[in-house]
Amino acid sequence: MSICRCLDARVGIGLGVIVGKRSRSAGFSLVELMVALAIASLLLGALAVMFVNTSIARGEIDRTSRQIESGRYAMQVMADDVRNAGYYGALNTAPALPGSVTALPDPCSSTTTTIQNSLAIPLQGYTDGSGLSCLSGGAAGYKANTAVLVVRRADTTISNAAATTGYFNIQVSGCAGDPIRYVLDTDTSGTFTLHSNGSPGCTPITSAPLAKITPYYQRIYYVSTCSGTDCSASGADSIPTLKRIDVTPSGASTPKPVVDGIENLQLDYGIDTSAPGDGSPDVYTNTTAHSGLTPANLAEWQNVMSVRIYVLARNLDTSSSFTDTKTYALGPVSVTPGGSFRRHAYNQVVRLNNPSGRRE
Repeated sequence: MSICRCLDARVGIGLGVIVGKRSRSAGFSLVELMVALAIASLLLGALAVMFVNTSIARGEIDRTSRQIESGRYAMQVMADDVRNAGYYGALNTAPALPGSVTALPDPCSSTTTTIQNSLAIPLQGYTDGSGLSCLSGGAAGYKANTAVLVVRRADTTISNAAATTGYFNIQVSGCAGDPIRYVLDTDTSGTFTLHSNGSPGCTPITSAPLAKITPYYQRIYYVSTCSGTDCSASGADSIPTLKRIDVTPSGASTPKPVVDGIENLQLDYGIDTSAPGDGSPDVYTNTTAHSGLTPANLAEWQNVMSVRIYVLARNLDTSSSFTDTKTYALGPVSVTPGGSFRRHAYNQVVRLNNPSGRRE
């Protein structure tokens, strides 16, 4: 009897242990579930905050990258044109300014005589272009108090036997027997009869081949208040944009957007004041050595050897929790645009290779 009772007792204890284990592994208690949910909520909240912050930072980086790219591209486009200002093909010496020209030529004029008389001034600019006919009115959207840059040059890669349609063209003589050094005219003028010193040579002149003909550009760069081609059109945006107008025989072209996000453009001009000129700028227009913000007369415009370009670029979208309180020094002026756009200022000195090179 004692042995049986002992076995029964042990079996009972074993069954109790087994039942206890099964009951404990059957699920979580309410307290355990609440603790687990609380920890999971904290983790999910932390992940959500991290995701939002990462997304915001990624957006800011993308906007900054686009703004940097826009500023650099705008600078590159204008600098490339400025470097080639005054390039007129094979002309070794710059054309002289006619005595009849006593004021800066109108850069918006497509009159052939005005275009021809402008060759002696390969570059000109304005601190404010509101008085220019091709910038006035709502379509151009010219932004007040920003500079305007005018560049004159021939194409550096195109040289054909026939004039390029739709452009002014220039032909430079290579033979001393020609009556004039060059011809600058419309593509339909029929005046491109000068010769080149190719086989069989310039003597007799009637046997010399005709000189190649190159398209000629007169370009106007300015800052507009919208990114479209017509700022007066219904639904036009308010994105400041660097634009270009090309002056052709048919008139000033429709404004062409170059790069958006360009909010301001300012210019300084390096003037060669030495006599005779050596091709190096001696003063810049924002220094105490020179009065005024632009060259004072026609002679000084012909002596411009370099340009310092200032560009203020901004993001296209605003940045949350950000206010721009900076003042940006852009050469002759300083601006404090404000708002929630991130901005960056760029400046670069660009040499006019052709006018300065002819003097060296």
